[in-house]
Amino acid sequence: MALLPYALRPSVIIRRKAIRQGILGPSRLWKVVAAFVFGRKSIKKFFGKNPEKIATQKIGYNSFANVINAKPMTAKERKASGITKADLRAQASADVAAAWARKAAEKPKRKVVRRAEKTAAVAAAERQRARKKARKRAS
Repeated sequence: MALLPYALRPSVIIRRKAIRQGILGPSRLWKVVAAFVFGRKSIKKFFGKNPEKIATQKIGYNSFANVINAKPMTAKERKASGITKADLRAQASADVAAAWARKAAEKPKRKVVRRAEKTAAVAAAERQRARKKARKRAS
């Protein structure tokens, strides 16, 4: 199955026509179409669910692990389950620390062991911060 050339795809033709006849031309219909076509991403950004970035953690030299939640829970769902963003961050840090601990167990190099200890300390700090926030919220 061959794809259509880019210039002949319906979405490209509609965008081109909306610009020429709507934005640059006199047609009100194509202005409305242009507003819809080019405003769709903005509407999604404001009203749609986007992946939620939970934490970023440095892993070694010039490497980072981004922990995102692809399907974020609503505030109502989060309240019902008792999960907070601080708890999610702490769990993500603990997971990264566990991965480093496994790697240190496999290859007991000095750098790997030091990195495992450092990530374990960061994870402990995140858990402690999450507990403090939970206590503060409870009182």
